[in-house]
Amino acid sequence: MDRKSIFLALFIFIIIIFSLYFSLEKNPIIPPEPPAENQALPEEELEEVNFSIFNNQQQHELKLESENLKNYKENQRMELKPVEAEVYSLNDDQLLYTLKGDFAIYYSSKNYLEIRGNVVIESDRYYIEAEELDYYLDRNFLEGRGSVEIKGSEFQSTASSFSSDLNLKDLKLRGDNKQAAVDFSDLTAE
Repeated sequence: MDRKSIFLALFIFIIIIFSLYFSLEKNPIIPPEPPAENQALPEEELEEVNFSIFNNQQQHELKLESENLKNYKENQRMELKPVEAEVYSLNDDQLLYTLKGDFAIYYSSKNYLEIRGNVVIESDRYYIEAEELDYYLDRNFLEGRGSVEIKGSEFQSTASSFSSDLNLKDLKLRGDNKQAAVDFSDLTAE
């Protein structure tokens, strides 16, 4: 073998070693993926939003406030992060309840509000904490789940879930293989 053949073989060997080294590198360069074509994106993204939902059936006005709102008009839903809501009576503008949570979805066609993460409901009669809450505005009905704690001036209870109207009439508490029903109408008569 002559010198040129040896240098050529050595040069090819070095190129193969370098190509293996760079192809086995821990952080290879990967081109970004193109965005999905059918991905449902919000039509509007707004910050520091305040708006009201009027519920004439229950005579309530629900004033919602959020730092970030994503509005999906086609799906008729709004994503709010975080959410604070105040429920007022349309008859006398009295504040009835406040609701707070880390994240909420309002379905405008169903008049339904899902609140998730550190949910707190307060009124002058009670205080409720839960991980999740479903609020059916037309029926004025609540369903809560996850480490539920309900406190009032004369009562305190914990459960894994509950259901009730916003006045806590016909309150149903559910725990591990236990179920209880409480009627607070007797307490308010005194």
